[in-house]
Amino acid sequence: MKKTAKSSKYNLPLFLSFAFILLATITANSQTVRYDSVSKQKYVLVDVQKTYERIADKGYESVEIYESLGNYYFENKNYQKSKLYFDKLFGKYSLSQISPKSKERYQLMRK
Repeated sequence: MKKTAKSSKYNLPLFLSFAFILLATITANSQTVRYDSVSKQKYVLVDVQKTYERIADKGYESVEIYESLGNYYFENKNYQKSKLYFDKLFGKYSLSQISPKSKERYQLMRK
């Protein structure tokens, strides 16, 4: 009977270590990392359009930002926002800096 009392003294730290390892393993497995199927590299999904909108709202301007936002909203059939960004794009930058695809879409919206 005394042997079981001594062995239970050693079982508690052993049990706690086992529980800690088990919880750490479960937590590590629940975190999913996405990999590119071709190059097997990690990647993160970023909503580029929301990021560009935040940047544009802060006052930063570039051809890429306005062009990307205009094309994004055009493809999603939100023509009001698309026209807003295309108007800014064509108002501030020369035609040589703007892609032919954006010029075409802007012409379609102006009709």
